[in-house]
Amino acid sequence: MLFEGRSLAEAVRDLADHLNALLARSVTRTRLVAFAAETGASRRPSRLYLTFRQGGNPTAARLQTHFGPMGLFLGQECSSIVAEDGTHRLQVIRYAYQLTGQDLDRALLRWEYVRDPNDRDARWCRHHLQGPVPLRFGDGGEVLLNDLHLPTGWVRLEEVLRFCIVDLGVRPLSPRWHEALVESVGLYPVPDL
Repeated sequence: MLFEGRSLAEAVRDLADHLNALLARSVTRTRLVAFAAETGASRRPSRLYLTFRQGGNPTAARLQTHFGPMGLFLGQECSSIVAEDGTHRLQVIRYAYQLTGQDLDRALLRWEYVRDPNDRDARWCRHHLQGPVPLRFGDGGEVLLNDLHLPTGWVRLEEVLRFCIVDLGVRPLSPRWHEALVESVGLYPVPDL
């Protein structure tokens, strides 16, 4: 199943409903919110965003892990391809999945994707992992992972949720969390990039 609808807003609403149900069965009951942004002269929504929001601002959902409280930030920017029949099929043009420390301000790990970087000279990996992790390369000293764009390939949200449960020890909200993640992965293919 691809996420599509008669309008971009309807397609994103379906995606948000699916992801909120998945989140409620895995790590948080905090709901993702979909909202539109108008771009161009048409004044019609051409970009839609999904994030956790509080007071109109993006925020992270609080998770309790083996390492103490952490925050999970999820963000997707979507546009659509409009078929001849007017159906809008979603395409993710940017995502950011972050795990933050207890203060929710500093990302410890960031999985990011940018379909079309604004900077025409951007040569960095569009799918990458970053974080304030010191790395040592030979005798050259340390460099922070934040200064690099470690290639990852497409990162499914379901795998980030699995990481939170299996590796960080977040208590799943349903005994069928694993099945929910597997079913969700089967609903849509990794996009052509």
